[in-house]
Amino acid sequence: MKKILVFSFSFIGDAVLSTCVIQPLRAHFRNSHITFLVGPSASNILADDPQLDAVLVYDNRGEHAGLKGRLKLIQTLRREKYDLAVDLRDSLVARCIGAEHWGLTRGERERHAVTRYLEVLSRHGVDTTDAHPHLQLTESEQAKAHNFLAEADATPDRLLIGMHPGGNWEYKLWDAKKYAQLATALSTEKNASILLFAGPNERQLQAQVADMMETPPILVKTGNLREVAALIAACDIYIGNDTGPMHIAAAVSTPVVALFGSTNHRSERAFW
Repeated sequence: MKKILVFSFSFIGDAVLSTCVIQPLRAHFRNSHITFLVGPSASNILADDPQLDAVLVYDNRGEHAGLKGRLKLIQTLRREKYDLAVDLRDSLVARCIGAEHWGLTRGERERHAVTRYLEVLSRHGVDTTDAHPHLQLTESEQAKAHNFLAEADATPDRLLIGMHPGGNWEYKLWDAKKYAQLATALSTEKNASILLFAGPNERQLQAQVADMMETPPILVKTGNLREVAALIAACDIYIGNDTGPMHIAAAVSTPVVALFGSTNHRSERAFW
């Protein structure tokens, strides 16, 4: 058995993209024990994923802040006696935990993140053919999403479209009025049910878009990212900005229409 620690990310979208390494590692190292190290916000999407054996949280702004915090994290990780550190962050900590280190090639930011992550494995003989980001949902998570939609009267015969007008960075966001116009057009012309998503700090934006729509949407207000993922997985299509839920949609195999602002869609964002 190989005990493997993957150094993943703090942002949700980046952490989801990093799941591309799970399947190749599982296939190459049979019966391996795989742990992901992620930031607090990203832990919610991966903590209960059946693909992983464990998820650890590093908190750069809390207990792992500063030199003292880094040393505490290193001591914690060294006690686990990992055989291999798959370092997708180019982290100094990953080099200090007493494990074999597989890391990124520096200076290649223009290529897509998934390509760079998979090359960390392929340089060491791991077959990465057809590997891609993937979130595995449980039966209970899927059932809960089904029950939510049933209670909201989202009938199976209607097109179900997920839409998220928010995001972490204002300069990446498409105009709220345009989202409302698009949602209205899809509702009237395609007889679609609109599932309107929002993060915990985006309720005002969600309400604003809903108020401008001619047909009321189904409002998703849960802050649990696993529940969000299950609802997105139930959609026929997902429309949103360059942000975490966009990557979640791709990772649960829901077709995505991604709206990009001033970021480079060819490099570290939008895999599909």
